[in-house]
Amino acid sequence: MRRKALWTAALVAAASISAQSLTLLVISEARIVQESERVVTGTVLTAQAQWLDPDGDGVQSIYTVATFRVDQSIKGPDQPGALLTLHAFGGTIGNRTMTAPGVPLFQKDERLLLCLTREITTAKFSAVVGAVQGRWVIRTDSSGADQARRDFEHAAFMTLDANGNLVGAEAPNSKEEPLADVVARLQAEVKK
Repeated sequence: MRRKALWTAALVAAASISAQSLTLLVISEARIVQESERVVTGTVLTAQAQWLDPDGDGVQSIYTVATFRVDQSIKGPDQPGALLTLHAFGGTIGNRTMTAPGVPLFQKDERLLLCLTREITTAKFSAVVGAVQGRWVIRTDSSGADQARRDFEHAAFMTLDANGNLVGAEAPNSKEEPLADVVARLQAEVKK
């Protein structure tokens, strides 16, 4: 229930959600790891848009369904090589497109570090904790080292002030950094 409340708070943190961005409540990395059932790195093997009703309410929407191969498990039961099926709201089928700014979709061959909820196939919007806040894109630089960064292009952020009022906030860290540093930081949070 706490996870659902956190996700809901993150999605409705602000009164204004425009077609261009989603306003999210800033969530610390420590809280993201704490709220995650799984923290994994890996590769998207397939990604395909499908009509789904993940919560069984009788309303179908377009979701991107991805097969994700785990390379490393930082938290959770998954072994390297495990295949996860992930759902994220949005995608295109024919000439129909559905999107939710700030809800990350999956692309074939994309390498990611993901902090995932328990509901990886039944989440209403995304299985990624905190929307884009629990997702790092991994790339290999020219020296062969893996780098990771979060992409907050379509997200704005808010936080609570001392009186409990929502106020604008800076985006969490999105600079590119060595993947090994991100993994070490998240592993330290898992051990707490």
